[in-house]
Amino acid sequence: MVYIMRMKTRKQTIGHPITNVERLAAELRKIRRGRKVSQQELSDRAKVARRTITNAEGAENVGVKELCRIANGLGYELVLRPKDTVVFEELSTTFKDDE
Repeated sequence: MVYIMRMKTRKQTIGHPITNVERLAAELRKIRRGRKVSQQELSDRAKVARRTITNAEGAENVGVKELCRIANGLGYELVLRPKDTVVFEELSTTFKDDE
């Protein structure tokens, strides 16, 4: 019998985020990078520790207040909406098959 032992390393990246937390983390990272803002600069703007930015972008546990501060630091706000609600930005992909 052969046993393969794997060392625990960083999280394996998945092609597409699957949970709400992973989608939020990926979106925060994408927005920050798109605006060419470093994690340190965002942490200064949001008045949170740089490690909090790292945790948020890594889908780790971050408080709601900190998430709001990070979003505000990027010029966004956090908004709750029902899961099956289509927002304006998603209309083109929602009706893509109808063309």
